[in-house]
Amino acid sequence: MKTRIFWKALVLVAAFIVVADITHAQGSSGINRVEFFGGYSHNRVDTALESDEFDEDFGRRVGANGVNFSVTGNFTKYIGAKFDYAHHRKTDDFTFDDFDVTTKYRIDTIMGGIQVKNNKKDGPRVKPFFHALAGVARQKLSASESGGEVEFSVSQSNFTFAVGGGVDVRVSKHVDIRVFQIDYNPTYIKDSEIEDVEINGKPQHNFRFGFGIVIH
Repeated sequence: MKTRIFWKALVLVAAFIVVADITHAQGSSGINRVEFFGGYSHNRVDTALESDEFDEDFGRRVGANGVNFSVTGNFTKYIGAKFDYAHHRKTDDFTFDDFDVTTKYRIDTIMGGIQVKNNKKDGPRVKPFFHALAGVARQKLSASESGGEVEFSVSQSNFTFAVGGGVDVRVSKHVDIRVFQIDYNPTYIKDSEIEDVEINGKPQHNFRFGFGIVIH
């Protein structure tokens, strides 16, 4: 799993470098017109389960690891339109009611919105940024016994948004390091039920944390 995520990140970062060479001559506007980001991401996911028995095994939150990629087109010194994709997943093995159980969870988010940042080519070395995004989250949760028989599988596509920001630090003319990014990323799930366990329709109060490379 970690190897797969690493190679995905490596391939996309390589692609970003190629695109950066193509967009090297962005004109004399004085701002970076296009910005690409790729890096590691961790999502603290609100399980939204309402069962004391399940809470003992799942807890109220799970940590899912993954990747986050975005592209931003800047049309002023401070404002850009941003497209963001993130993928997170989590696999757990545990014993529940004397059964060995494996759970698999994944969430993919596709969002768009606005980013605020100093986009000047000769701007400061340390560049804080803020973004507000909205879109769709696709989640899937499945569980199986050790024998491989699937006990249940449920998936939903729901509205999600992200509000947050971070800090980029310039290391060369076309490359920044995203030191950190923090987002409040709630997802508005629908009411459902899994094996007599209720999943309420209230928002999942999720939080994303990440870092990576920015190319412009």
